[in-house]
Amino acid sequence: MKKGFDFSENEIIKGINQDQEVQLKLHNNEMTWGKFSLFFFMYIAIMVGVTIFASVISIITERVFNIDLLSYIQQIQYSALMELLVFILTLLALKHVREFLKGKYNFQALKKWQTYVYLVVAYVVVYTAQYLIIHKLEWEQGGSQVGLFGLDEISLNTINVLLLIVAFVVIAPITEEVIFRGLILGFLREKIGIIPAILISSLLFGLGHPGHHLSTTIMGLTFGLLYYRTKSIAVPIVFHMIWNAFATYGILSLVASG
Repeated sequence: MKKGFDFSENEIIKGINQDQEVQLKLHNNEMTWGKFSLFFFMYIAIMVGVTIFASVISIITERVFNIDLLSYIQQIQYSALMELLVFILTLLALKHVREFLKGKYNFQALKKWQTYVYLVVAYVVVYTAQYLIIHKLEWEQGGSQVGLFGLDEISLNTINVLLLIVAFVVIAPITEEVIFRGLILGFLREKIGIIPAILISSLLFGLGHPGHHLSTTIMGLTFGLLYYRTKSIAVPIVFHMIWNAFATYGILSLVASG
């Protein structure tokens, strides 16, 4: 009897210890306001560090090899690659952010037919909104990204065109959706609820796109709803890529036509 009692008692103690370990792990992995803010402080700090490093290298190459590397780095296609490097380094430095983002890339959502209905509806909504804002109401100017990104000063050779496509169609959608929908919306949803989270993340997304604040805010709302309905950040990433692919084609055609 005593053996059975001892065994049962040990099992209870073991179970309690395991439960405490699980609770401690959950507490350590919890995304707090401090951890949330740390991502952006770290991102800015790494960006400053990478920029300083790139500037030093540019000065050296110009003095030693007479190559103006800085003029290349300042071009949007190369600065996008630098921003991607900063983004990756920030994620590598912050394990709690990587843990928080786990599970948000539910690729199973891409296998459901409902997802593609959402994508079609989203495209119609965003296209209609941009058409009204730019062409009818004229609250924003179409093609303003040409001057904003300095595309009219870039030689459209094969390498630059490919890099621009990678920058706009691959890098921007992935990094922006991870930050605005995966991190910001995901975190705010836990703290203040889904509706305020979608609204705030969309407003921030719009503010991050000079010249098209209103249309990109509406786009952000659409991305947020896609994420909410499908429970997967992969879906808004796909939509963002598709939209940017059409937009990039239009912008490059505009630049090529002079």
